[in-house]
Amino acid sequence: MFSSLKNYERYRRIVSLIAPNRCPFCGEITDSRRYWCGECYRYLPFARGIMPPPENISEFFVCCFYIGSVRDAVLMLKYGGLSYPADAFALMMSERLTDAEVKADIIVPVPNCRRSLLRRGFSSSELIAERLSMRIGVPVVSALGVLRGKLEQKTLSVSERRENALCGFIVDKNAYVRGKRILIVDDVSTTGSTLSAVGEILLKAGAADVSAAVFAKTAKITRCSKSRYTIRER
Repeated sequence: MFSSLKNYERYRRIVSLIAPNRCPFCGEITDSRRYWCGECYRYLPFARGIMPPPENISEFFVCCFYIGSVRDAVLMLKYGGLSYPADAFALMMSERLTDAEVKADIIVPVPNCRRSLLRRGFSSSELIAERLSMRIGVPVVSALGVLRGKLEQKTLSVSERRENALCGFIVDKNAYVRGKRILIVDDVSTTGSTLSAVGEILLKAGAADVSAAVFAKTAKITRCSKSRYTIRER
């Protein structure tokens, strides 16, 4: 992990000389100081207002709905072997959290199961959490471990997801969470069952408060055009 945002931005400038920085939403080459292109930003399906939080979560912060170019960018991060979308996600999330004046003592990323980690080579939620930490000044603590046998949530029904999450995560005995205000970070929320289960686990471990931030949340599209979405939250 980089020691500061300034060091990381210097690293981005150096890397861009070899591999040009690209907008994660369209692939257009951009300056190393930019994290997306202006045209894409205009049409992103931002989630406005306050989202109802899952159970055990005090506040729930969402940047965008998981559709169109947002979905493509998330999949690029999760399965495409490219890490630069995490930079854009973390910047947008930091702006959302700063506007909401969120108070947290530590950031806890939702860990991937072993199978996903081996296949991808990195954890998308941990990568986003690290980039977010540099921007809002809250340390990342890998407080959660994944038990052997935990299944990928996407393979399960709605009723199975919460049970799988409750049985699949454990609080690291070396992570001090008692009395802490914790911000859970993940890339995508579908039903909210994972966040709810993780919140329950952390609260039982003594956390004072658990909030959550994700880059994207699934939603139902009722009408779509280039410049406008009509979205209903699932």
